[in-house]
Amino acid sequence: MRNEKSRAFHRLAIGVLLSVVLAAPAPAHVSRGYWYDRMNTVTTRHPDWLGTLRGDVKLSQLSLPGTHDTMSFYGGDKVITQSLSLPNQLESGIRVLDIRCRHISDVFAIHHGAVFQNAFFGDVLNDVVAFLRTHKGEAVFMRVMEEFKPSNTTRSFDATFTNHYWYDARWHGFFWQPKAGEDRNNPTLEQVREKIVILQNFPAHSNFGVDYKSFKIQDHWNLGSNWELYDKWLRVKAHLEAANTGSPNDKYMNYLSASGPGPFPYFIASGHSSPFTGAPRLATGRTTPGWRNSWLDFPRVDCVRAFWTNFCTIAFEGTNVLAYERMKYYSRVGVIMADFPGPGLIDSVIALDNRYRK
Repeated sequence: MRNEKSRAFHRLAIGVLLSVVLAAPAPAHVSRGYWYDRMNTVTTRHPDWLGTLRGDVKLSQLSLPGTHDTMSFYGGDKVITQSLSLPNQLESGIRVLDIRCRHISDVFAIHHGAVFQNAFFGDVLNDVVAFLRTHKGEAVFMRVMEEFKPSNTTRSFDATFTNHYWYDARWHGFFWQPKAGEDRNNPTLEQVREKIVILQNFPAHSNFGVDYKSFKIQDHWNLGSNWELYDKWLRVKAHLEAANTGSPNDKYMNYLSASGPGPFPYFIASGHSSPFTGAPRLATGRTTPGWRNSWLDFPRVDCVRAFWTNFCTIAFEGTNVLAYERMKYYSRVGVIMADFPGPGLIDSVIALDNRYRK
């Protein structure tokens, strides 16, 4: 009888402790891997970093910070993926852009899905050309793809890109066009300085820049619920490892981003309960020691010591934060495409190229 009462007491005590752990208010969480708050200035400054590198370095050898859905600033939490304007992204050191174009009335409107982002492809090109004019050692790599359904068009996406943009005198001289003997899919920095390098992700009768599909790409983006975040992170981590150990002639692109029917882009990037930079993390609903071997890369927080062990909440952690914290273990990561990249994430990717400095 005494043993049964003791076991019952222990079960009750553990239940009370777990309820305290799970009910504890979550503290604010700030990481230099994630930045959401809108500002009129940059969070880190690297306007001329490619210009400090040797010209013989190939695209495949570089680690480059980029933004997924670069121009997605409108449409609510389900759609918004960035907080820094395009000029501020470039000033911060972002060098790979993801530009989604809806073909409408024979021009390209910038969209994220069905949502118009209050900009056109010409606006994007103007901002990038303005940057390249004043930072002549730099290059900007630009994925271009068709987004959402075309409307009121009289020609193909390819024809509009070619005739309305590629050959327009305002921009034509800034598009990289490989010369005889140059590797179209793996140019050197010297070959592309002061140029926009199109990462062509649309069918066309001609080749424009680099074939997007020549990259080894991780882009597992459609998640059904928040609890699929850890699987997304494992895919990101595996691709980081692959880029670190792969052939220097292979190009890697790793999307930290995802969304879907359940999670918002900011949650995938941060693990937060709301999008703000210093918002608390969300709890997974799992605790230790019961799930001590579960989701090992997620943090253990709000721990309470009792019965010779720690009872901790397992919290979600965002892909930006986890990637930023592991960046020091790699020598090359390829292209890192992120939603809401923080200054630390940008800094740490750029730092991997210090070995190529002149």
